[in-house]
Amino acid sequence: MSVRLLSAFAAAFTLAVLTSTGMAQPAGEMFRGKEVAVLIGGAPGGGADVYTRLFARHYGRFLPGNPSVVAKNVLGAGGLKLANQLYNVSPKDGTEIGTFLTTTALEPLFGNKEARFETTKFTWIGNMLDTDATACVTWKTSGIKTWQDLKARETTFGASGSSSLTSIQTKIMGELLGVRTKVINGYQGGLRMSNLAMQRGELDATCGIYIVTLRTQLIDQVRNGDLIVWMTFGAERDRAFPDVPTIYDVVKDEADRELAQLIFGQDVLSRPLTAPPGVTPERAAALRAAFMATMADVAFQDEANKAGLEIHAMDGAETQRRYQAFYAMPKSVVERAKKVIGREAE
Repeated sequence: MSVRLLSAFAAAFTLAVLTSTGMAQPAGEMFRGKEVAVLIGGAPGGGADVYTRLFARHYGRFLPGNPSVVAKNVLGAGGLKLANQLYNVSPKDGTEIGTFLTTTALEPLFGNKEARFETTKFTWIGNMLDTDATACVTWKTSGIKTWQDLKARETTFGASGSSSLTSIQTKIMGELLGVRTKVINGYQGGLRMSNLAMQRGELDATCGIYIVTLRTQLIDQVRNGDLIVWMTFGAERDRAFPDVPTIYDVVKDEADRELAQLIFGQDVLSRPLTAPPGVTPERAAALRAAFMATMADVAFQDEANKAGLEIHAMDGAETQRRYQAFYAMPKSVVERAKKVIGREAE
């Protein structure tokens, strides 16, 4: 189906959803005169920031009443501050929605008492990218070119905080590969800070870097050999790095594979968006329908293509189901993960 045809279909679907709720006329006024804030639980210039600001520039055209939409960064605790805010403080009328990493969304599963929310009770709106796996990288001066090079030494990895994607994926990777890792927290600002730290020799490596970032923002460093990709975490080898193994190529047994799936399987929810719990069904339907219409919009797609951003949208219902599936994982797998990332005593 062409993008234009898909866009027309999405617009018709939006109207059908709103009409079916008996709100065809009121829906047209639902957000009129309002400002919808799209809150970003990540630093300016990072992947979440770039994707979400692109989304915010187009979303308002598909919301009933065509409200203004503004994107705002809410920093703190790797997105946990924003998750708590959306769940407990934000208005439940759809005027505040947000995005934060799935590692943050699943903090309650791993026993973090600072996560004051229930993941599956959020009003999940959709997910912009369902195929973005992550990777581990080093700078050319580190002496690390393959994951086997980690066996002979303790390797330092950068992370923004203990609950961050970079920290959790590094620790689980070390467990699965049987190598010694030392995570150094405090590298805020996404990959930029840890990348500079690797260049200065402060760090050996960084994990949890989205492959789409390597294909776009960092492609020159990869091509000239400055930045070395030595492990990916997707279910299959990435087409851009066919010679680089995935974690699933080297896991030892089914128990390791289940642990890998619990942690790295989160990458299918790379760019999720949510509203607070308790949003009315009519407003939830409007938010979700507008999301899918935005994803199919020609202007949105064109801008994404020019920026080198891949879009593989997942609707709100499927996004919700994926989060529920993580909570259905065997308790033994979750407990092992908690022990590895240092949560067993919390």
